[in-house]
Amino acid sequence: MVRSVVGGLAALAIALGGMAPAGRAASPNAPPTLPLSEVHPGMTGYGLTVVRGTTIDRFRVQILGTLRGGGPTSDLILFRAGGPVIDRAGGTAEGMSGSPIFVDGKMIGALSYGYHFPGRDADLSLATPIDEMLKIFSPAHADAAPFPRVYDADAPISTPAGAIARVFLMRSTRDAAGYNRHPLPQTVAVAPTAVPLFVAGVSPMAFTMLSRVLGRYNVVPMQGYGGTKVFTPPPIEPGSSMGIELVRGDVEMGAIGTVTYRRGNQILAFGHPLLNAGQTAIPITAAWINTVVRSIEFPFKEGSIGPLVGLATQDRSNGVGGVIGQFPQMFGVRVRVRNAEAGPVRESDAQVVRRADLAESLVPLVALSAVQRSMDQVSGGSASIRIALRSRGIPDEIVREDLAYDTADIATAAVLSVPDATQLLFGNFFKTLNPVDMTIDIIVSPRPNTALLVSARPQVRNVTPGQRVRVDIGLWPHGGTHQIDRTTEFTVPTDFPSGPAFLLVGTAGSLNDPTPTQQKFQLLNSLLGTPSGNAASLDEAVSQFEDFGKNTEVLVDLVPAPVLEALGGNANPSFESTATASLPTDWVVLGRFQIPMVVK
Repeated sequence: MVRSVVGGLAALAIALGGMAPAGRAASPNAPPTLPLSEVHPGMTGYGLTVVRGTTIDRFRVQILGTLRGGGPTSDLILFRAGGPVIDRAGGTAEGMSGSPIFVDGKMIGALSYGYHFPGRDADLSLATPIDEMLKIFSPAHADAAPFPRVYDADAPISTPAGAIARVFLMRSTRDAAGYNRHPLPQTVAVAPTAVPLFVAGVSPMAFTMLSRVLGRYNVVPMQGYGGTKVFTPPPIEPGSSMGIELVRGDVEMGAIGTVTYRRGNQILAFGHPLLNAGQTAIPITAAWINTVVRSIEFPFKEGSIGPLVGLATQDRSNGVGGVIGQFPQMFGVRVRVRNAEAGPVRESDAQVVRRADLAESLVPLVALSAVQRSMDQVSGGSASIRIALRSRGIPDEIVREDLAYDTADIATAAVLSVPDATQLLFGNFFKTLNPVDMTIDIIVSPRPNTALLVSARPQVRNVTPGQRVRVDIGLWPHGGTHQIDRTTEFTVPTDFPSGPAFLLVGTAGSLNDPTPTQQKFQLLNSLLGTPSGNAASLDEAVSQFEDFGKNTEVLVDLVPAPVLEALGGNANPSFESTATASLPTDWVVLGRFQIPMVVK
């Protein structure tokens, strides 16, 4: 899935949160609706969806019955879909979520949940009543009960698979399949009609991680076919295909669904949550459907995200609500990669939704994809990295500069600080920021930019609390002709426990950690939202990001032996003052020393 070419007006609108005319219609009248109380078994009608291009097609609908949810859970309508459209698709398909259902010319709801198995029940589906979806427009809208949910029929409903008296609505297809292998009599499990999330410009490693990140949502990541799609967006109306775009630009991530209802410039879609994000601000686009893929597991629409048309403002249990003609501000991610020896700068730009929980997960994956694609290599090498962050309310750029070296994957090694940068902007514990963008400049070289730590000698081995201790450091640059000698000092804290201790000397970065680089990145990305470091204010957090933990620093750290034995090299004891010192260098520091000491 890739986006269509968007004019300068739309590009300006997404940057400034302005307005643009794409996909607008002249305040269409809302379609008439039929309340659930007037929906009865045996009724027939039709549904609207797109299976090719932007043309809205009809499919047949037969109402089988209604299911009562009870409590905060909304009721559902059980129906069977049919006709040439459904036959060609192999049943109701992913991407049909939100397809409006009409009886006697009045809308009764939206296709939202399906019996996710091939065969005679592939066209057995449920609809969320339009009465429930309209509540999304209300500021006081309350979400439905969490999964699983139980729905009961007033009387058993006859289907070719047997009578159904109770339906369990599960969170995922996997959960529904597990129940349906050994169901109770007259019961069946269903799941939300999954939403295909088409991605493009994403590296294989980032795609694998994306699948894990989005595993808690009802979306199915799928690699797009590449290329661009240029088309004039049709009016946004019931049955139209639409996209909800999480990332836009040289990296693309967007989900395709169907518009259910339009009232003026307000729309409803999907009939179930996308990410269940509540109040939100995510771009809505037009969408082009290439085909419906008849998958063995479940058919799905394959298509392209198109021009911007609006803004999703609500992502609730009963559907997605939005406004046509308004656009959100986005977070910019720019990556510039240059080979130190030859070649032009390769630049990649993308816009990411600014919702904090999504941005924290997606921004590092966007940056990783951009770097891996720009470098076009996973081999080893060296890199100089500059990460610049901008946020409204902070007058100066936040900048971190460092060097990286990796014998196997310099591309991933170059972005190991990006998860920390993202957390600082979107998830720090001190102040909610208004992030603008992140710019990553990388210069790569095949030649090592390293120095080996060849010696570390403390002036004394037996020390006392409060004593100032000098440490002599010896470094040998790669390809150098002689050793470089440096000296640093640290003070033993006054509350340092007496007894055996170890002086740890090595890089302040993570290069001495034997964990493979890709696993380090995955771990860092999985820990987003978890506080790291010991900053006590935003200023301290910014200072730590800019200056601490660099691969070019030699870190000297005195640690009590019991603490080191209990926690290993990650020990972080708390004293009145730190028992550490750092020494900046011009190289990536390799090697490590662990020197026995005694504190009297």
